[in-house]
Parts: sequence; C-alpha cells; structure tokens
Amino acid sequence: MESYFKNKNLFNLITRWKYHLIIIMVVAGALAVLFSSSYFIKPKYESKAVLYPFNTITLSEESETEQMLEVLQSSDIRFKIYETFDIAEHYGIPSDDAEYLAKLNNSFDKNIGFSKTPNEAIEIEFMDTDPQMASDVVDSIIAFYNQKQLQLNKIKSKEQVRIYNGRVSNKMTEVDSLISVLKKHRKENDLLHYGIQVEQYTEAIINGRCLNEARKNLGNWKEFGGEYLKTDSLLWNAMEDHHDLKITLETYLMDASKEITYAHVVAEPFPAGEKAYPVRWIIILFSVLGAFIAGLFILILIDKAKITRSA
Repeated sequence: MESYFKNKNLFNLITRWKYHLIIIMVVAGALAVLFSSSYFIKPKYESKAVLYPFNTITLSEESETEQMLEVLQSSDIRFKIYETFDIAEHYGIPSDDAEYLAKLNNSFDKNIGFSKTPNEAIEIEFMDTDPQMASDVVDSIIAFYNQKQLQLNKIKSKEQVRIYNGRVSNKMTEVDSLISVLKKHRKENDLLHYGIQVEQYTEAIINGRCLNEARKNLGNWKEFGGEYLKTDSLLWNAMEDHHDLKITLETYLMDASKEITYAHVVAEPFPAGEKAYPVRWIIILFSVLGAFIAGLFILILIDKAKITRSA
C-alpha cells in the first residue's frame, strides 16, 4: 500500500474514481449539514463576563485573583445556581436518580468555565440552549459571589468586634483603676501636680510661709511621688491605648454593617445573538475530509484486490 503514496498510482486512482469520491464527499457533507442542524443538536448560546477582585484582602499566599477564582467555584455558589434556575430539571435529570448529583455536576461543568486572564482578571463563561438563561446564570454567579464575600467579611468583622470589645473593656477597667489610685493620692496626700506644687512649697519654705503645710506636702511628694508619677504615666499610656482600640473597634463595626461589592465587572454578560455550539462549518469540513480519506482508503483496497486477482 505504501507504493500508492510513493508514485503516481494515488493520483491516477483519484482521477479514475473522482466522481465516486465526489459523490461520497457530497453525501458526507449533506449528512453533516443534516445531523449538525437543530433537529439533532440543540444549539447553545454563550454568555461571558470579565471581572476584577475589589475591596478584598488576601487571606493566604494566593493573589486576590486566585482567591476570587476559589470563591467563584465554591459549592455554595454552585448549589445556589442549581436552586435558582432549577438546573436539574433544565438538564432533564430526575431527583430520584441514583447518580443525581454526579450527573448534575457533570452536566453543569460541561457548560461552565472559569479562567484567569493574562491581566489578572477572571472570565466567566456559560453556555445554554436559552441565551437569556446563559446571561442570567453568569450575572447570578457574580451576584452570589458578592453575597458570599460580604458574608465572609461580616463574619470576620463581627469576630473582630467581639475581640476588640473585650480589649476596649479591659483597657477601660485599667484606666479606671489607675484613676482611682491617683484620686486616692490627691485626696489623702494632696498630690496634684509635681512641678507646680514642689516649686510653690519650696518657695514658701524659703520665704517662711505656710511652713507646716509646705513641709507636709513636700514630704508626701518625697514618699509617694514616685508611685504617683508612675501611675500618672501609666494612665496616659492606657488612655492612648484605649483611644486607639476604640478607633479600631469602630472600623470593624463599620465593616460589619456596610454593604459593598467585591467584584469590579469590566465586561457585563448579555444574551448572545448567535449560537456558539455547534460550529457547523467545522463539523462539515471534518466530515467531508474524513469521507474523502475513508473513501480513498477503501478504493486503494479495492484496487489492490483487483491487481491481486489479475496476477
């Protein structure tokens, strides 16, 4: 058979049987046109969207785009789509089927696609026999993604609110405790302000005024001043910490209550005007080429059989 491909026999064979080959190719093309029509293959329409992550914080070494891709493909979003659009009934999968979920996932996976673009965006593609449904599914996936991210953010923020409420409360207890110590020194030892009182009572002693009161106050500063000043310094630091903690707490309170989106959509989904599947010209082309090759192979076998019989 190799001789047919090494000399002019193949060309001569094609020339001798050209009308038969043409008929075979025409019949194959006609059959391809028929069987690729909507009578045999339901046309599918594709809808797609391109989006970037927005208002998100990475939780691991993954990029924001990779993290977005993980959430988009989560089972939560998938099952919401199943429920919202009654995908099982749409694909004709009975709920009492022993392999219900496997078939449902397999059918859905054949029509859905998530991919990362070179520019770190996410492209969502969905194909369906109904162009409006294809568009609605993509749009709903984006909406459910925003809901999922908002839910995750609120859970995280509420946990931080609980933590920082405790820290603010503990810091306020510390502030109150330090204030009580200072109040005790002010009430029992008349310690108000180190610099002013020491200067005033020292001057009073020098000038011979209020000697008993001055000596008593200076004695109190000598005995309790270190503790007073240390407590006063701790109080200022504790009050600053309390202020910072309250600001952080208010930030998390705002995060826990705000409604924001987490996807910046740069290409909105819309119902397609032309079908994406099947691509009929490819089916027809390969059918005709296949018929030509198969017919040629059969003719080579027939020709060889004739040569063998004549020999």
